[in-house]
Amino acid sequence: MSELERRDHPADAAIDLMPTRPGPAAHPALPAPELDRITIDRLHVRGRHGVFAHERAEGQDFYIDAEVWLDTRAAAQSDDIEDTLHYGHLMRALYQVALREPVDLLETLAERLAAVTFAFNGPQAVRITVHKPQAPVKLRFNDVAVSVLRYRPEGPEPETPRRPHARAVIALGANLGDREAAIREAMDAIEALDGVWPHRRSSIYETPALTTHGVDESVPAYLNAVITLHTDLDPHKLLDELNRIEDAHGRERVERWGSRTLDLDLIEHGDLESADERLELPHPRAFERAFVLAPWAEIEPDASLTGRGPIAELLANAADRVERYRA
Repeated sequence: MSELERRDHPADAAIDLMPTRPGPAAHPALPAPELDRITIDRLHVRGRHGVFAHERAEGQDFYIDAEVWLDTRAAAQSDDIEDTLHYGHLMRALYQVALREPVDLLETLAERLAAVTFAFNGPQAVRITVHKPQAPVKLRFNDVAVSVLRYRPEGPEPETPRRPHARAVIALGANLGDREAAIREAMDAIEALDGVWPHRRSSIYETPALTTHGVDESVPAYLNAVITLHTDLDPHKLLDELNRIEDAHGRERVERWGSRTLDLDLIEHGDLESADERLELPHPRAFERAFVLAPWAEIEPDASLTGRGPIAELLANAADRVERYRA
């Protein structure tokens, strides 16, 4: 690579400032003057990063931009996602890093986000920008951001990243305590699980309590929602994680179909049909429950329930009453 070509490289200034970091010279096979790029814009995370106690306690909105340099020619020729960087998987990895252990500085968070990018095969350089528009500064401003540019460090090739192998549908319900908060916190917790890649979230719906004796208007009404996701967890492992999230919200399993602070039901896991003492798939009563079918139809109107048919048709035949929740 000539000096002129190097001067055209987008990382030139950063390389001059940090000459010990590997740069284009460490990767002579890369095209010049600039690689192909994949960009992610304004990935939203509700995090707890900051030097002040209230930032750790209350959290605030962070937004992540990632610009990844790589060679996409092999993928363009094969038309195979295995030959490129799966940006959905990268977004999930960035989201998990930003959601978990809090740090004081945006600089630290940006460095961690750059590092996780190199856990994937393909990226040779990445620019990470972390935005903190709610920074606790008593002046008028639109945004505060830290941007770092890093090259793949020299060293062993990364391990093969985990990949989802099944789509799952999960129904959420709550009728005790702060119902809406429980539903939204559970969505966040499920999507943050290792081995889960978020897909879609429904709106929240409200329905009268359904007990073993039928609808009971004297019992607090339920809020319900559905999320879909992709996962490499087997059904029982995913169920274990759902039970753990329920327990964290004070779930007590005293009465079948009784009131609860949080109820998480695994409705489908791929097209698996199975039954044992802990789990039956697909869920045996989902086909007749509007409080499952209505939110599911909102986010996947063309979906079908394994063994039962299109959910739009099932919803049309469901007898229970459900309506969109208005807080």
